[in-house]
Amino acid sequence: MSRGTFKFFGAVVGSTAFGFFAAQPPAVANTSAGGNTASSRAMFDSMDADGDGRVSEAEHADGARKMFATMDANGDGRVTATEMTAAHEKVTGKRTTKDDLPATEKIAAIDTNGDGVLSAEEHEAGSKLMFERMDADHDGFLTWSEFSAGHASLTRKPASKK
Repeated sequence: MSRGTFKFFGAVVGSTAFGFFAAQPPAVANTSAGGNTASSRAMFDSMDADGDGRVSEAEHADGARKMFATMDANGDGRVTATEMTAAHEKVTGKRTTKDDLPATEKIAAIDTNGDGVLSAEEHEAGSKLMFERMDADHDGFLTWSEFSAGHASLTRKPASKK
């Protein structure tokens, strides 16, 4: 998977999904800390099922499964771009912006069979890769620092070259 593809995938799980883990109402964004938001912290805390201040690989995988189920509005085991976009709005309380990757690009980044939709298996594999990339110290856990740094770097379009 190329660096650009990983950025696209990160946006799939990062910007669209982490908030689904807690099924909480939208949080108010606070972008004063390098792109970190109050909703990002709520996402992290909701994934930290045992409350130890870290997200294990198992907690991350469980959250990814829950997020996929939330995005799969019609329950057919596949997430379309329309479902992904609608779920983003439901969770965040706002539409995607021009700085967000379109859902079609997010899906294409990890759509291994090229059918234009995201299967549970594709999502699970991509989520595992994202965890591995965000786990900077490779200890099998994401700290808030690792999560927030990874989330901030993965949720926006790459800057266009002039």
